[in-house]
Amino acid sequence: MPSTDATRLTDDLWLAAHDGVKGARLIGDWPLGVGLAAGLFAELIHDGFLELRDGELFRTTKAAAGPPTDPAVRPLLVKMEAEEQGRPVAPARVRAAARAHEEPWGPRALERGGWPPPVRQETRHRLPGHPLSTWMAYLAYEQRAEARVLDRLSRTGLVRREDRRRLFGGTTVRYVPCDSFASGTPANTITHAVQTGRTLPLSGVFLAGLFLATGLHHHALATLSPYERSLLAQQIQLGLDDKATTGVRVMLRELLRAADAAVGEAAMR
Repeated sequence: MPSTDATRLTDDLWLAAHDGVKGARLIGDWPLGVGLAAGLFAELIHDGFLELRDGELFRTTKAAAGPPTDPAVRPLLVKMEAEEQGRPVAPARVRAAARAHEEPWGPRALERGGWPPPVRQETRHRLPGHPLSTWMAYLAYEQRAEARVLDRLSRTGLVRREDRRRLFGGTTVRYVPCDSFASGTPANTITHAVQTGRTLPLSGVFLAGLFLATGLHHHALATLSPYERSLLAQQIQLGLDDKATTGVRVMLRELLRAADAAVGEAAMR
């Protein structure tokens, strides 16, 4: 039986992005990868391990004291810390490739300085920063963010692995939600809140924002009327407080905008 423990925000995004009956993916690999990467960063920001300022990620004093035990996000902070301890800064062409969503981390990546992502040793904050666009691109490629989320979902029993034999030999592997209830709950929760006039918690606001940024809302929130969608947009705007200039909500707002831009730029190519 699936675990009854509460799922994390990023887990909810993955579940909502898959058909609960057929297991089919509802959006493309790139939008989902960007959304999952943003979700993992949001978890770290919410838990106080990361800060986001002007497009740069910074480890906090809490992170310096020790990374979280969660296996989905712990490796991200460990890698960031390793970069800050003397790893060479990647050249400008790597940052440009990340912004263009081109894969700069292929087999020869280490030879040309493509990984690790560049650490800006001197910033206006006088702290070592990690470019959000580069990290988001890295995690979105080759389903790196998804692999971390699937590991966590597998541990809680919310997904199952399916091995399918190919016609001409070999097998393919995919992961699907254990049932339609698990995959439908995240979207149904948002839909019900909007239709009944309830205020979404901050995590629900951000998840709804990811639905919009990745295009998942066309599937997951299809039952909302145009008026209800406008109400949801208002909730997202108010929940992330456009007038605020500091705090977690501001960082989540910047993270959503970066995700929306990453998906939008890729769609224009």
